[in-house]
Amino acid sequence: MSKPIPVDVLKKAITYHYLLSYSPAEQIDTFKKSTAALRKGLAEKAGMQEAAFFKAVIPEVAQRIAAFHHDSREPDPQWVEALVETAGPAGQAPEKAAAFQAVMSKVARLKPRALPENRLHRKKGCAFCRLPCYYGYFSLVSEPDFRILQRLLEAEAGLPKERQNPLRPVMAFTFSHLVQTTQAERGVIQRVHLGNLAYCLLLLSMAKSRLALPEAELQAFQANAQAWIMAS
Repeated sequence: MSKPIPVDVLKKAITYHYLLSYSPAEQIDTFKKSTAALRKGLAEKAGMQEAAFFKAVIPEVAQRIAAFHHDSREPDPQWVEALVETAGPAGQAPEKAAAFQAVMSKVARLKPRALPENRLHRKKGCAFCRLPCYYGYFSLVSEPDFRILQRLLEAEAGLPKERQNPLRPVMAFTFSHLVQTTQAERGVIQRVHLGNLAYCLLLLSMAKSRLALPEAELQAFQANAQAWIMAS
């Protein structure tokens, strides 16, 4: 009988697969190289070889991701199976990464979590998110250190008003969190995911601090994030 995978290892495996879904499919080789230390470390903590570890952990990762997006402990088995079937080969080639990302995108759009009234931070501005709760579970399990964001925001607030850019510290925090999570020298992520993830992390930081930006400021931040995403 195989021993259970430690909870902290399982959480990091979940974050890894979200990051895999955020990576440009055509850069999957770069993503695999940049996350090699992370994968090796997870397998070692579980006391397994890397291939055996991912074979064992992917069904549990798929179950938990599907459960979050179904907002149920008993998600639809067809989505769990689809995630299992595509997650394993996702790192082998761009087309296989794209297949996994397509399934993740469909799972993120399931109504139990995607509808504005069902989203994770629904009382903190989730209604304005452009991609329906693709980032909420990642924002929870990856455990961002929001003390860093607070320091960045304070430094930004200390600049002359004409030089302040609220998007800058949140984007910097988001990218640094990704690099820390992957244990890589640099992150590999699609521009659209970086911009939208930044907004999600801002909402989670507000939820944890029990503070809330006025709706107009949230919409302005989201508009700036979307403009950044669309910029060439």
